[in-house]
Amino acid sequence: MTQARLAQPSSSFHTSWLESYDEWGTLDQDGSAAFLALRCDLDLREEDHFSQWVDLLHQMPKAEFSPPAGLVNQTTIWVIDGTAYLGAASLRHSLASEYLTEVGGHIGYGIRPSARGRGLARIALAGAMDEARTLGLERVLVTCKQPNVASARTIEACGGVLESVRPPESFALDLGVTEPIRRYWITL
Repeated sequence: MTQARLAQPSSSFHTSWLESYDEWGTLDQDGSAAFLALRCDLDLREEDHFSQWVDLLHQMPKAEFSPPAGLVNQTTIWVIDGTAYLGAASLRHSLASEYLTEVGGHIGYGIRPSARGRGLARIALAGAMDEARTLGLERVLVTCKQPNVASARTIEACGGVLESVRPPESFALDLGVTEPIRRYWITL
């Protein structure tokens, strides 16, 4: 039985986050907002850089905060169990870029490989949906890659209605997409 819960990002999870990073093998951990660290030239393996990134994650939801170019205001929540970082969800407050409108959607989430299969993605997505309601959003776009059956099931279990499955060549710009994207809308 998991004691997982949602929490605000905290620099106290640095060691556990690094373990998750090692499991993923990349900063591209869906929902973790690590791309923000790349934009700000932060090496998250360094404790002081990790703390700076966490501080940025706390600033990103604030309306008066101007995110780095190409990004939008967002709220990031982490899934934790005790001192263990298990995953994250990010709620983008708007779809103000071609990438978010076509591929990324309002919500991204990801669970570290060793913690999958425990219903944690559903907890993360539900938490992001609660944040969206707080912002007054009436519906959110959530996407996943076509082969990611587990993510599709999670989205559907949270009320996602499939809008379309779009092949990579259907996007107007080269958005770095190599697999078909399942696009879901969830009414809040």
